[in-house]
Amino acid sequence: MRKKQQEGSPINVEFEGKIYSGTYFVSSGVVTVNSLYCGPVSRISVGSRAEFEARRILRDILEGAKLRGELN
Repeated sequence: MRKKQQEGSPINVEFEGKIYSGTYFVSSGVVTVNSLYCGPVSRISVGSRAEFEARRILRDILEGAKLRGELN
């Protein structure tokens, strides 16, 4: 049986004056974020703050991309 792939919910964050996009989904209390700069990255979410946590993960991904020189 094929496993159904989950569709992500879109998120946007402002980082250093620019808007960056990603997607996230939640499964069993774990938030997973995908972006062009890294992914997937997962963290445990507490309560109903999944979108907040997803935005924080995306900002962390962007910070890492900046340090690696991947952002213009």
